[in-house]
Amino acid sequence: MIYLDSGATSLYRPREVYRVLEETLHLGNPGRGGHRLALEASKSLFAVREKLCTHFGLDDAAGVCFFYNATTALNVVLKTLVPPGGRVLISNMEHNAVRRPALALQKKGVTVDYFEGYGKKEEICASFQKKLGKHPDLAVFLISSNICPVTLPVKELCALCRKARVPSLLDAAQAAGHQPLSLRELQADGMVVPSHKGLLGIAGAGALLAGGPLRKALEDRETLLEGGSGIRSFDSGMPEELPERLEWGTPALPAIASLGAGVEYLEKTGYEEISSRISALNARCREGIGNIKGLQLRGMEYNPPKGQESGCLLFTCGGREQPLAQRLYDRGICLREGFHCAPLAHDRIGTGKTGGLRASFSLFNRPEQIDRFLEILNQCVREMDADSSRRED
Repeated sequence: MIYLDSGATSLYRPREVYRVLEETLHLGNPGRGGHRLALEASKSLFAVREKLCTHFGLDDAAGVCFFYNATTALNVVLKTLVPPGGRVLISNMEHNAVRRPALALQKKGVTVDYFEGYGKKEEICASFQKKLGKHPDLAVFLISSNICPVTLPVKELCALCRKARVPSLLDAAQAAGHQPLSLRELQADGMVVPSHKGLLGIAGAGALLAGGPLRKALEDRETLLEGGSGIRSFDSGMPEELPERLEWGTPALPAIASLGAGVEYLEKTGYEEISSRISALNARCREGIGNIKGLQLRGMEYNPPKGQESGCLLFTCGGREQPLAQRLYDRGICLREGFHCAPLAHDRIGTGKTGGLRASFSLFNRPEQIDRFLEILNQCVREMDADSSRRED
């Protein structure tokens, strides 16, 4: 089996992740009790909060809020900060984790504006600045695409948000773990990350990192959901400050701890090494697919700078994507065919009717796996060509 679906979830994880899973499964409920196991659970949770704060350049660990996945975090921020009759700005390359909450808000009278997310840096920034002139309540946009090697000029976009006094929220689902990210350096107000992709944890946790005006707004607005917080039990509402204001119910400690262990492994490995590996895999696979007659690489017109690749490649096969995918699955190749929960992006790059096949890489993939994948891919395409020729005869 060759696993090339890390854009969906990581399969390969460091031993440290499994170790903390075993440890935290034997702890109590963090923030719910004064006995040793509860206190150790609280200590473990706080350590991950501090780790993410430092790793992603947030000024205060209290702005790190844990959810059950990144999609929940995006929903909470969007539906808390954009009021009925308000306005939200997103790109035309967004995943459904942003698009669908925005469309749900649209039914409540919210205007959803789209800026160009696929083009030259100058074109993207010009489109973004024009839409900022309509004074949105919030700007939400990805860092890297989940279908192709597109990375937005995030630092420039966040600077424009600061100038216009519009809070910015970054969807780092595909970028986190592949490249160094700092809210401080990017001038971003907030960022959302999942545990189970590039950060090498397991599914079941996501984090919002909120600073600046975004954090203040989340503390000032009415909460979307309520429940036990472990403190101030007699209050009728949630605590006023983050993170407790947004953390209702029992946190998924094993998943959160795995996220912390994954980040620690990435720090030890170093992003220069990680980016180098993923760039090399991307280039090797891109060249190989480009040499196979009948395949077309898609979404390649605007490649990001070296070291900022998302680790995703998309290709099509002249309308034969699904049968090609099935042949690959039958031979032990794990990639993803279809629309990847990103119809906006597929429409923009010209695959809105066919979808495509996505190969997505991890730092644990090896060059020989790419070579074997390309060999099998070429065999499958040639077999399909031969089948078509026989039917025509």
